[in-house]
Amino acid sequence: MRLATWLRSAEHRLALTGVESPRLEAQLLAAHVLGVDRAWTFAHPEHDLNELAAEAILQRRERHEPLAYILGRREFYGREYRVTPAVLIPRQDTETLIDAALAIPNERRRVLDIGTGSGAIAITLNWERPAWDMVAIDVSTAALRVAMENAYHLGAEITFLESDRFSALAGERFDLIVTNPPYIGFGETLMPEVADYEPSLALFSGETGLEFYAALAAEAADHLNPGGLLMMEVGHTQAAPVAQLFEDAGWHHERTIADLTGIDRVVVVSTPALGLS
Repeated sequence: MRLATWLRSAEHRLALTGVESPRLEAQLLAAHVLGVDRAWTFAHPEHDLNELAAEAILQRRERHEPLAYILGRREFYGREYRVTPAVLIPRQDTETLIDAALAIPNERRRVLDIGTGSGAIAITLNWERPAWDMVAIDVSTAALRVAMENAYHLGAEITFLESDRFSALAGERFDLIVTNPPYIGFGETLMPEVADYEPSLALFSGETGLEFYAALAAEAADHLNPGGLLMMEVGHTQAAPVAQLFEDAGWHHERTIADLTGIDRVVVVSTPALGLS
């Protein structure tokens, strides 16, 4: 089948499935099958396409499998990461957490990324702040393999450890802890792309969605150096509850940071004696 014919058909089918950008995704799927970049598909509409291979991945997308898993990659903060169903797909929301971390004074620090997944947060901070000593942990062995592969290909120097929160970090302290933790409650309704494909371990915190934050409030102070900060991504309605949870546990709420759409996305806290405000 000619490429132009397949693209028209795929765009129509993806639109019927509810894909927001059916033309763009059809082009990306075709480029993936052909082993070329998307721009190449514009210039070669007459090229023959392997219809069986193209149909197979189109059906995967029609079943709402995330495009990033089909392509095996996702861009984050200007760099491309390998992604698999073992890791949460990096999202633009998390760039707010990166910006928050990069806003603190640029001096040598020891930094911990909890629940590193693809490694996108730790690798980005390592690239942007090469003097920082980065440690990244995850409870998932499969996720750590993906993160280490990304670090290798992107030339990042990070210490990776398998750890359920601080279980492998006894006696370890950091100047900054960052995390995009599981923060979805069991009863919340999710899009099929998320609910049916992304790792539940990285999504669900418990009944309320606040359980992981409560655990951090109880444990993280023992792993912060004097003057240290804990920065957390939160769900779109969670900023106030998370800040209150930490204040009730004796932490100092430094600030809450909104993303580009105005949604409060990052909560920054420190221990009471070490507050910076």
